[in-house]
Amino acid sequence: MAGKPQTVIAGIDGSEESGNALRWAAEYVQRVGGIVHAITVWSQPVQFGYRLPTPDAELETRARNSLETITEPVKAAYPDVDIRPRLVRGQIIDEFVGLTEQADLLVLGNKGHGAFTGMMVGSVALKLVHHAKCPVLVVR
Repeated sequence: MAGKPQTVIAGIDGSEESGNALRWAAEYVQRVGGIVHAITVWSQPVQFGYRLPTPDAELETRARNSLETITEPVKAAYPDVDIRPRLVRGQIIDEFVGLTEQADLLVLGNKGHGAFTGMMVGSVALKLVHHAKCPVLVVR
């Protein structure tokens, strides 16, 4: 890793734990160089086999607001770190596994915010630890 800029992905779901993961990633990249991709994956939730009636635009807006709420203070605290927020629509495990094919490190919070999309709860982080194509760091 020494000398090579790192591509680090931080999984963001709006929880305090995901904020801690992003801060860890920013601190790491500040030391070794590289880019932090702050990624929120959202989808239309399904319950008992039925889509819930929340419009896609509303879900996307919630996800975007959550991403901004977490990333803006970290970007301000680490102004020299290239932090790139990105919103992705899809299935969380599939999207993150795909992203890890081009990453040097995936950083996740140890538990997440299941309230609006069910993202990054402990079971999701555990699945990503087992299926990611790069090393995974889980921040407590």
